Amino acid sequence: MPDVPLCRTDEVQDGELRHFEHIGYDLLLARIGDAFYCVDAACTSSWADLAQGSIDRERAAVVCPDCGGVYSLETGQPLGGPPKFPLQVYDVHVVGDEVVATFVY
Repeated sequence: MPDVPLCRTDEVQDGELRHFEHIGYDLLLARIGDAFYCVDAACTSSWADLAQGSIDRERAAVVCPDCGGVYSLETGQPLGGPPKFPLQVYDVHVVGDEVVATFVY
């Protein structure tokens, strides 16, 4: 499982969602405070780009901009709305000033 550098820590602000592509896979990077989360970027119900959605800080979740589905950024599990299938979750760590995701094929 390769480590994939996504960006520098200062390139993603608290409460921000960012879309990244890695070898054809769409990834969502979210930041809540000092914590970074990485999950699949497409809603499993509407296929909308979750980077266009919003963060639910209280539940550490992302809200789909299309169907309103809510996914846990920690587990990928749907917390509400129409989605029935979870998102893939990728381990994220900070190395120096870089945000790195461990990518699973």
